[in-house]
Amino acid sequence: MTGGSEPLQATWSVSELHAAINGLLLHTFGHEMWVQGEIRNYKVSAKKHVYFDLIDTDSKNPTYPSMLAITLFAREAESVNRFLADQGGAIELADGVRVRISGKLATYESRSSIQLRMTAIDHTFTLGVLDQERDRVLALLSSEGLLRANSLRPLNPLPTRIALITSLGSAAHADVLGEFEKSGLGLQVFEIDARVQGAEAEADLLNALRTAQKLPVDLILMCRGGGARTDLASFDLESVARAIATSTLPVFTGIGHEIDSTVAQEVAHSGHKTPTACAAAVVNQVRAAADMMEQSWTQVCDVVMNTLDHSERRMIDSGGRAGRAALRHVDRDQQRVSHLLHRTKIAVPRVSSTAETQLNAAASRVSRAATQWTALAHSQLDALAARAQVHDPAAALARGWSITRSASGTVVRSVSDLQAGEQIATQLADGTVISTVSLTEPNDLATAELPQHKE
Repeated sequence: MTGGSEPLQATWSVSELHAAINGLLLHTFGHEMWVQGEIRNYKVSAKKHVYFDLIDTDSKNPTYPSMLAITLFAREAESVNRFLADQGGAIELADGVRVRISGKLATYESRSSIQLRMTAIDHTFTLGVLDQERDRVLALLSSEGLLRANSLRPLNPLPTRIALITSLGSAAHADVLGEFEKSGLGLQVFEIDARVQGAEAEADLLNALRTAQKLPVDLILMCRGGGARTDLASFDLESVARAIATSTLPVFTGIGHEIDSTVAQEVAHSGHKTPTACAAAVVNQVRAAADMMEQSWTQVCDVVMNTLDHSERRMIDSGGRAGRAALRHVDRDQQRVSHLLHRTKIAVPRVSSTAETQLNAAASRVSRAATQWTALAHSQLDALAARAQVHDPAAALARGWSITRSASGTVVRSVSDLQAGEQIATQLADGTVISTVSLTEPNDLATAELPQHKE
């Protein structure tokens, strides 16, 4: 309260105050000014007006950063979007994009705030920021030895279990699944939904990578379709690149179009230009492994057939030798019989009865000898045939035996040849079983305790 004798100070109406402030802003900043910052809270109204906040990312208080409200009316928005399209369409206004824009600074009287009414944008600033950040991240990861870390992760030669990180329902999602289905390989796909652009994409991608590494998979696929350069900015982030580089599993990426390149592709085990190309690379890897296994089996069959042919030739040779020996003995005995007959004819007048007895005895011996040698030859032939049958792998498989190979096609002879999680192929008499090792237990018979016998 003032005394009645004191002169009254000038009193402003709210409108007058806003007009004065706007006059000061115009006098200080002119009709057009430039400001830079990062877009947050981007939205478009039903009337096509665009509203967002511009913040300082390097603010001393990141919880409450310095902020300026931006208004881009529909007519100016159409002009700005046309300008960006004419420059190649590499930039789209969205949350998380750093921009340098111009407009008129004025008060928004109904909300008692200051806002910038945007009219233009400097696209070279945004592209420069993206390139500068990309180069910084690549140099940092290279200095830490992480640029090729994921590419050194061992890749399962038969990666049939895959974690797919993408925006479910997107074109990239459909392209990857379509490529897998077309291959006819029956791959097992674990789908993980993640936003791939915007301010929340970073957290989604990091959570998805952590989730994928906990799944029983051989490989991680991270895919996103093409778009503006700013749409792919999440895949240039240091945090996302570092998570890919340090992943315990190999990461394949398929991001953007043919002309796009991101830091994520540089640090991945295998970077591909599109989601379709990424899925095709997995299909080619599985088919190559299957072809190698088929080739190994063919080689095994060839070795077995050669062994059987060799055994058959040996059996035939042994049988021929036994038969020829029997014939020689028969010929020799026949010669002895002929000699005895000749002597008998000479001595017929004197010893006919004795000669007849001797002749019958000799004939009996000849018959028995021929029978014995023939039986011996058959016995040798049967033994050789039995030995050949014992070495026949098909017979062993029919008796319940099996042949087990690792994913590389080598024959497994010991539990020490296998590791938990490794995929193996087991050949049975009627087909092949593909299985995964969950546990190996050595069979130590030397230390096993024998049961005690009670009297």
